[in-house]
Amino acid sequence: MKFLHFIYRTFTSASIPVLCLLAILGNKKLRALFAIRTPDHLPPPPPPSTKYAWFHCASLGEYEQAHPVIEAYIASNPTTPILLTFFSPSGLLPLKSSPPSWLRPQDFITSLPLDTPRKVRTFLSSLEYRVKFFASCKYEVWPELLYTLSSVPTPIPTYVFAAHIPASSPLTRHTLVGSYLRWSWSNLTGILTQSSSTTNILAQYKIDSIPMGDPRVDRVISLATSLTPPAPILSWARGAHITVAGSSWYSEEIALATLPWSATKKLIVAPHDISLDHISEILTRFNSTSSTLSASTLSNFNPSAPILIIDSMGILTSIYPLADLAIVGGGFKDGIHNILEPAVHGIPVITGPNIGRFREALKLQEEGVLTVVNESNQLASIVWKAIDSEPVKSTWLTSQKGCAIKIVSYLP
Repeated sequence: MKFLHFIYRTFTSASIPVLCLLAILGNKKLRALFAIRTPDHLPPPPPPSTKYAWFHCASLGEYEQAHPVIEAYIASNPTTPILLTFFSPSGLLPLKSSPPSWLRPQDFITSLPLDTPRKVRTFLSSLEYRVKFFASCKYEVWPELLYTLSSVPTPIPTYVFAAHIPASSPLTRHTLVGSYLRWSWSNLTGILTQSSSTTNILAQYKIDSIPMGDPRVDRVISLATSLTPPAPILSWARGAHITVAGSSWYSEEIALATLPWSATKKLIVAPHDISLDHISEILTRFNSTSSTLSASTLSNFNPSAPILIIDSMGILTSIYPLADLAIVGGGFKDGIHNILEPAVHGIPVITGPNIGRFREALKLQEEGVLTVVNESNQLASIVWKAIDSEPVKSTWLTSQKGCAIKIVSYLP
């Protein structure tokens, strides 16, 4: 495997200049990737006589899983500084512009170095190699970083928590890439999986792991008990059955526009695309019976409208407590958006068929909490029938509660 690692090192080091050139020539994604990795993004050393507890997330979705683990770790280790890194700008930039509540002066949030020997050494040198452990969320295993952490005179423990490996993962393939990935995973100090299915997949390759559950459940439970719907929506919803279409796409919006919403059966649409053009398109589709609500100003709000269109980010989670039924978008596209946020309120949830990559969706479908609609032309009729459905509590969600504390108990 050392030869494969040599090839990996050579390839990644050689690719950086090429990627830089593509960024200069106008590739926006690469330009954003390099923009968060300038020298001023290097972290400072931790405070004297301390070491960083280093958590890593690929992007914002993984951070939703890591968030309760970080909070639980701080509660158990209040004097340990936290280093949180992201690979993607879509994870780092929102937290830079709106710092999380757990962030203290001794903590630091920045980007992960690109996985070349020189860049990894530069990053670790800025920390003075003072790292208590490194813990990556879900699936990101960067071979050069892990190799370097394990090669220092006092090896730094490395973990993956909330690990999820589908059967189709490159790690399971009988290829050189698959062998190399399995070697990288086998060198981790500990692997804490979301489920026994991932543990069983790893066991096939003699890689040890421990099923611990999904810490996102702790996150959505915390949000569900702490967020309050905006007052104008509370007043608007009073006395009516409320259906919420969260992160909706074209397929969901087309179907919902055909239904006879009224003063007693109201609809809230929080679209995935909140551009002005798309909001205008939705308003036209629902004719004159809809109104818009801006999260920033709570303006342009018609309290007598049976349909409410949310044209801002940031308030969907606070609206779900009002819902009697939820339709989650993305199921007729590449994959569903967050279904845990509505499901935690004990309401029926409906989505399209592309749920195979989402373990939580499969679990909720097994329990009857989630209804999967295979064809978008069936959605309207199924939604209208489901309006009279009874609340459905998920025993699986209850079983996952407290997962973050269990993960923290395993970390140094």
